[in-house]
Amino acid sequence: MIKSIWQGNKTFTAQSKFGHDIISDAPVASGGDDNGPSPVELMLSGLAGCTGIDVTNIMKERLADVTKFEITVDDEREDTTSRAVKHVTLTFVVEGEVDLKKLKRAISLSVEKYCTVAHSLKASIGPKLFYNGTEEEL
Repeated sequence: MIKSIWQGNKTFTAQSKFGHDIISDAPVASGGDDNGPSPVELMLSGLAGCTGIDVTNIMKERLADVTKFEITVDDEREDTTSRAVKHVTLTFVVEGEVDLKKLKRAISLSVEKYCTVAHSLKASIGPKLFYNGTEEEL
């Protein structure tokens, strides 16, 4: 359970069932005070965290020689009042030495099978992988 408590204006502080506080707000341009990430940014960071945890769980000790592992999440919005997310691109930037075939499989398994956040979104998700500076097909 997450409990979210209004802090004034458009700022909310949510507390996870494990006691972690998360602040969300709207940007100043949207009438907020910019005290934290927007709810959509939190959702997208949850997607990055979920896929990252999946991939590191699947790969386990195979990541010993990885020097960089970053996940970037870009979203495309609908041109409607809700500005709903209609497409998400996950970009994995990995540098170092790792079995590329297994890395690709781990990313695909996360997005297609394991990531709860990915399966909870209605947006299509297009994973991308950059391995040692080169974009790779998944």
